[in-house]
Amino acid sequence: MFLKDLSRALRRHHVARLKKNRAGYAGGFLTEPRHLGALVQHPCCCSCWMCGNPRKWWGERSIQERRWMQQECD
Repeated sequence: MFLKDLSRALRRHHVARLKKNRAGYAGGFLTEPRHLGALVQHPCCCSCWMCGNPRKWWGERSIQERRWMQQECD
Protein backbone atom coordinates (compact mmCIF):
# COMPACT_ATOMS: atom_id res chain seq x y z
CA MET A 1 0.00 0.00 0.00
CA PHE A 2 2.84 2.36 0.78
CA LEU A 3 4.46 1.84 -2.62
CA LYS A 4 1.25 2.72 -4.44
CA ASP A 5 1.01 6.03 -2.58
CA LEU A 6 4.66 6.72 -3.27
CA SER A 7 4.25 6.12 -6.99
CA ARG A 8 1.25 8.46 -7.12
CA ALA A 9 3.19 11.12 -5.28
CA LEU A 10 6.10 10.63 -7.65
CA ARG A 11 3.83 10.98 -10.70
CA ARG A 12 2.33 14.16 -9.29
CA HIS A 13 5.80 15.50 -8.57
CA HIS A 14 6.93 14.86 -12.15
CA VAL A 15 3.77 16.40 -13.64
CA ALA A 16 4.26 19.55 -11.56
CA ARG A 17 7.94 19.67 -12.53
CA LEU A 18 7.17 19.31 -16.25
CA LYS A 19 4.45 21.97 -16.10
CA LYS A 20 6.88 24.38 -14.49
CA ASN A 21 9.66 23.67 -16.99
CA ARG A 22 7.49 23.66 -20.12
CA ALA A 23 5.52 26.80 -19.26
CA GLY A 24 8.17 28.82 -21.09
CA TYR A 25 7.98 26.75 -24.30
CA ALA A 26 5.55 29.18 -25.93
CA GLY A 27 7.34 32.30 -24.78
CA GLY A 28 5.91 32.18 -21.26
CA PHE A 29 2.38 32.97 -22.45
CA LEU A 30 0.85 29.66 -21.35
CA THR A 31 -0.77 30.25 -18.00
CA GLU A 32 -4.00 28.30 -18.48
CA PRO A 33 -3.85 24.95 -16.63
CA ARG A 34 -5.47 23.12 -19.54
CA HIS A 35 -2.71 24.12 -21.95
CA LEU A 36 0.03 23.31 -19.45
CA GLY A 37 -1.51 19.86 -18.95
CA ALA A 38 -1.40 19.27 -22.69
CA LEU A 39 2.28 20.23 -22.78
CA VAL A 40 3.07 17.59 -20.17
CA GLN A 41 1.92 14.85 -22.55
CA HIS A 42 3.01 16.46 -25.83
CA PRO A 43 5.82 19.02 -25.59
CA CYS A 44 5.41 20.24 -29.16
CA CYS A 45 3.01 23.19 -29.19
CA CYS A 46 1.85 22.83 -32.77
CA SER A 47 2.35 20.99 -36.03
CA CYS A 48 3.31 23.85 -38.30
CA TRP A 49 5.98 23.42 -40.98
CA MET A 50 8.73 24.27 -38.48
CA CYS A 51 7.60 21.92 -35.69
CA GLY A 52 5.73 19.22 -37.57
CA ASN A 53 6.56 15.97 -39.28
CA PRO A 54 8.93 16.44 -42.25
CA ARG A 55 7.14 13.68 -44.17
CA LYS A 56 3.92 15.67 -44.09
CA TRP A 57 5.45 18.94 -45.25
CA TRP A 58 8.29 17.96 -47.58
CA GLY A 59 7.84 14.25 -48.24
CA GLU A 60 11.14 13.32 -46.58
CA ARG A 61 11.79 9.81 -45.32
CA SER A 62 12.47 9.14 -41.66
CA ILE A 63 15.94 8.22 -40.43
CA GLN A 64 14.80 4.64 -39.86
CA GLU A 65 13.54 4.39 -43.45
CA ARG A 66 16.77 5.87 -44.81
CA ARG A 67 18.82 3.30 -42.89
CA TRP A 68 16.61 0.50 -44.19
CA MET A 69 17.00 1.75 -47.76
CA GLN A 70 20.80 1.83 -47.37
CA GLN A 71 20.83 -1.76 -46.15
CA GLU A 72 18.72 -2.84 -49.10
CA CYS A 73 21.11 -1.20 -51.58
CA ASP A 74 24.26 -2.68 -50.01
